[in-house]
Amino acid sequence: MGKNMAENDLYSEFEDITNKLSDLSTQLSSLKEQLSKSLEENEELKMENKNLRKHLEKVDDETKDFDQSDLPSSRLNLEKLYEKGFHVCQQFYGSHHDEPCMFCLDVIYGNRSQNQK
Repeated sequence: MGKNMAENDLYSEFEDITNKLSDLSTQLSSLKEQLSKSLEENEELKMENKNLRKHLEKVDDETKDFDQSDLPSSRLNLEKLYEKGFHVCQQFYGSHHDEPCMFCLDVIYGNRSQNQK
């Protein structure tokens, strides 16, 4: 009878380990899926960031093509604030900027092509 109990305990322990392995396998699959989604989202964000930087460079280059003397005094004042490191766009007005802001550049230079026609 002692031998039969030992076999039952061994079988029970084997079943417990099998169930734990199954749970771990499920958790690993879930983690793998989450990692895959995160990596995919990261790549999409990198591409979007790259495209936005290209667009910002294009907008920045276009604004450099304009002569400053064509700006009205109100926009010259906004340009001075922007060059001192402050946002002049509606979204972030008054806060500091570390990188070029296409919203600010649009406020300062945006309608010039329409006004010059």
